[in-house]
Amino acid sequence: MQGDVESSAGWKLRNLWSTRHKVQPDRLVRFPPEQHAGRHHGDKQYGGNQTTTTKYSLITFIPKSLFEQYRRVANIYFTLVAALSLTPYSPVRPWTTFLPLGIVLGVAMIKEAVEDYKRHRQDVEVNNRDVEVFDSSAGHFVTKTWKDIHVGDVIIVKKGEYFPADLLFLSAENAEGICYIETMQLDGETNLKIKKSLDETKDLKHHSIGRFAGLATCEPPNSRLYQFTGKLEVQPPLVQRPHTVPLSPAAILLRGCSLCNTPRIYGLVIYAGHDTKIFMNATQPPSKRSCIERSVDHIIFFMFGLLFSMCLTGCIYFAWWTAKYMPQHWYLAPEAWRGNPQAVPREYDGSQPGVVAVTNFITSFILYGYLIPIALYVSIEMVKIVQSLCFIGLDRSMYHAETDTPAVARTSNLNEELGMVNTILSDKTGTLTRNVMEFFKCSIGGVAYGAGITEIERNNAGRLNLKLDVPDEEIDNKYREQFFNFYDDRLMELAWAKEPNPDHTIQFFRLLALCNTIIPDGPPDDIRYQAESPDEAALVVAAKVFGFKMIKRTNTIITLHERLPDDKIHETEYEVLNILEFNSTRKRMSVIIRTPENRIILYCKGADTVIYERLDRRHPLNEKFKEVTLQHMEDFGSAGLRTLCLSYTELDPKFYDEWNERFIEAKLSMVDRAAKVDAISEQVEKGLRLLGCTAIEDKLQEGVPQCIKTLADAGIRLWVLTGDKMETAINIGYACSLITDEMTQFQLTGSCAEVDILEADGRHEDATRVAADRLGNQLTKVQRTMEEDAAAGIIMSYALIIDGKALLYALSPRLRQQFLAVGIKCAAVLCCRVSPLQKAQVTALVKSYGDTTLAIGDGANDVGMIQKAHIGK
Repeated sequence: MQGDVESSAGWKLRNLWSTRHKVQPDRLVRFPPEQHAGRHHGDKQYGGNQTTTTKYSLITFIPKSLFEQYRRVANIYFTLVAALSLTPYSPVRPWTTFLPLGIVLGVAMIKEAVEDYKRHRQDVEVNNRDVEVFDSSAGHFVTKTWKDIHVGDVIIVKKGEYFPADLLFLSAENAEGICYIETMQLDGETNLKIKKSLDETKDLKHHSIGRFAGLATCEPPNSRLYQFTGKLEVQPPLVQRPHTVPLSPAAILLRGCSLCNTPRIYGLVIYAGHDTKIFMNATQPPSKRSCIERSVDHIIFFMFGLLFSMCLTGCIYFAWWTAKYMPQHWYLAPEAWRGNPQAVPREYDGSQPGVVAVTNFITSFILYGYLIPIALYVSIEMVKIVQSLCFIGLDRSMYHAETDTPAVARTSNLNEELGMVNTILSDKTGTLTRNVMEFFKCSIGGVAYGAGITEIERNNAGRLNLKLDVPDEEIDNKYREQFFNFYDDRLMELAWAKEPNPDHTIQFFRLLALCNTIIPDGPPDDIRYQAESPDEAALVVAAKVFGFKMIKRTNTIITLHERLPDDKIHETEYEVLNILEFNSTRKRMSVIIRTPENRIILYCKGADTVIYERLDRRHPLNEKFKEVTLQHMEDFGSAGLRTLCLSYTELDPKFYDEWNERFIEAKLSMVDRAAKVDAISEQVEKGLRLLGCTAIEDKLQEGVPQCIKTLADAGIRLWVLTGDKMETAINIGYACSLITDEMTQFQLTGSCAEVDILEADGRHEDATRVAADRLGNQLTKVQRTMEEDAAAGIIMSYALIIDGKALLYALSPRLRQQFLAVGIKCAAVLCCRVSPLQKAQVTALVKSYGDTTLAIGDGANDVGMIQKAHIGK
């Protein structure tokens, strides 16, 4: 499936033209297909499912491969020399220049042909994979190949298989109508993702698929992996009367993903072939040339200029010499002295100095041509290949014994670039840290809980030579399990019931158990949770340990085993009315629940900044808990923990019914659906009551401090781009040796009292202007300090810490160069609360300075950063 990530150049050109010059209408996909113009085998008005990832075809191979070869300046020069050797004035035979040139070009073109043939064979294998397709005319499933699939077909995908096209998830071989997919081919993430079929179709099975009839309206093919706008009109006989339901990304299965932990699923093909999102995202890999190749080109230009000057000088002098002295040297053309003027060759005829100059220039150009040896590029290529295969691939220092994985150089073009990197831009989660989350501490109702000491605190204490008292319960924590490393006598074994305001604590635990998209798997006694992220798994496991265990989930019902103060287990069902999903803009997730008492509760979790903006200012508990909870979050962040703020509110049933109508209307919209849904969600996520916060530990990768110290000793700058709070990022920076006590730290923030007041009054333009002016003054002050240290001869190491709000202004056209000038002089730069777009913008800014950049990340939010850098990992 690796080849699926590329697409043919011809297809891309047509796609680019159509995108720029024609607005595509919404796609209509009808099943059964015979209802649509009598077709029996899918809707053929859309592209088929046959794909190609080859770079060349039989027709385009020679011109395109020659074009690639002649991008090198040396090949143009050698071809010019070979062409001149065909003239009668050449001192060498033509084959002596054409043969080496032909060998060089031939070997390179054969290499391109072999690599492209491998891609072609992979395409053939992929296009001829078998899949079961429902034949509506015969009323049963038949076996076809991937390339024979069309839009409108219903297919079966089995466990372990890849999805052959982009599918609308109809049903699965389970009662809940859910499935698990792996998206590594799509975004590099290994966590299983959960997909949910529609309630109207989840009961379809092998024998009943013929009862399904409907019309799906989908957005035109596009490259947005995590967004989808569509609706499905379900028609009889599956339902009594036609009605329309919205389609969300949770019901879309994308090509490039594989089915896991589910025996089989049924899906309706909505995008096929090059219309699938994985192909729409495919971009021609940028043709990256190393510094050595660019340097060699510059050297060849210089040598060519020198050669041209030598030949020009020589030919002018020779033409003058021939015109003046040739008659005196009769022995060079004795026949001419015997009365035959034609016996004098034109290249030595003093009466035609122009012809003499030109012919002598050609002869000299060919003779001196060895000043630029044709073997130069061949030698460089051989060295690179040997480096990648022998030195990098067999280097034991780059071998990972745990996974039996050696280093693999997927291209030999950029080998030397690795030795020239002077700036590394890295994500934190999963790169510097392990992305292994454990519930560690929490704050409930203004009281902090949790007695453990984090790895960050241990490292920082060791750095300061401080001794920490390790609690006995941390040494022998009988409650510890995967995702849970918490202990506090005040909360364990129903002890929380004796704490102040136990009802508040119950709501806190219910939020942990209900506000998520996790699917429980297995019997209640040995339950496992399938989560899209380890953060969610840590929260649900914590709820289970505290006595609020999720045991079952369907599309509309969550069943909990709740251990309440009466010390009895109560099996309680909660109806899930709506899920307001998390995204990088909202920075929060909400779920609306109907309780058994018929109360409607909204549970909301997210970043402290967005939750605090939506708190009910008139509620007395909010005023009581707000400041102390904020202090607890700062303390947790200082210990290197990832914090999440929790809140809830009770909704008036009448208000909810009116809001839900607007919400459904927004979800059915085919234009700007995401923006409309976010705007409607804002209307209900307000008047919240603060419950507290959670703190999750993400441990450092093994050997990170030593690695960063080695990089710093080598003079390599390191920029860490993270979404964590500034306090958390700083402490992790200390723990991994990114920041040291010997460094002078500069902290740049975008918030201040004046800006907060202006934003609260709705004067956003004034707030932006004040914040930008303030940041500009901060950068000027930092620059002045650096200049004063340099003038005084003081050698200092600097660290710059900047939050996301300040970074927004720092990347503006007005301040970006000043920000870059400061960042380049720092040994370490720590950017906090950054968005994926800001990661890419920072990388592009550093790259523009001329540094050789290496970007390291492990998630989809790092793709932009990796693409912008010279080298990506």
